[in-house]
Amino acid sequence: MEGIEKRRDKRYRYQMPAVLLRGAREARVLTGDVGFRGLFLRTDDPPPLRQLLQVKLKLPPSEAELTLHAMAVFVVPAGVAGRAPGVGLQLYAVGGEARQQWEGFVRWVAKTYPESLEATTTPGAIGPETVKRKFPRVQRALSVRAQSIKDLQPLVTEDVSRGGMFLRTALDVPIGSELRLLVTNPLTGQVFAVDTVVRRRVDHPAERAGLGVELFGLDEKRREEFAALAELDEVSGEEGVVYVAKDDPLLA
Repeated sequence: MEGIEKRRDKRYRYQMPAVLLRGAREARVLTGDVGFRGLFLRTDDPPPLRQLLQVKLKLPPSEAELTLHAMAVFVVPAGVAGRAPGVGLQLYAVGGEARQQWEGFVRWVAKTYPESLEATTTPGAIGPETVKRKFPRVQRALSVRAQSIKDLQPLVTEDVSRGGMFLRTALDVPIGSELRLLVTNPLTGQVFAVDTVVRRRVDHPAERAGLGVELFGLDEKRREEFAALAELDEVSGEEGVVYVAKDDPLLA
């Protein structure tokens, strides 16, 4: 586990939708818990420690919109027994009306759902769970061609992991369909043939249309070869990313 989880305030295990902004990247996630000084977001694609982030929420019960600044202070990676993967955030430079809104919301949770100290409270429908992947994702634009469906040529990946890819396309390909894909790194020209199965379709108007595909039939050696082609272990910068010192006086 990266970082050390040190909490100074009570955390209420309350789930609701949130939008995590990392530079130009935006991801829809769920909260895992909330407190006066921070919150935990469920995600299998956590940001690096000490990165300054923005979180957008609609706070019950009024559904008032609020944008918070926060710093990533600890990460729970996938595979930790009994824990959902995600990132713990400490609030940063939150004052005035924004702090009043947030603290008012936390007090509302404490009063309305006191059991959330011990057990997760999930009031109402909150949308699909986003924590599903076995491997961390990396934003990568790789060229993809399908050998079996002519209309799927060409495609571009939006994100890639050792276990799958998200392909941008508006085509209606049924979940469970098997696709033989040729993946090309546009910078090196290297090509990798891989068998995949469609596990997810996105056609919501608020999101980019596309297909989530899972790789299958790969042994460990071939999986690492695919990771090398996609440069999954390379560290790349993100535009607009700000890192914050642990002792920054503006931290909540």
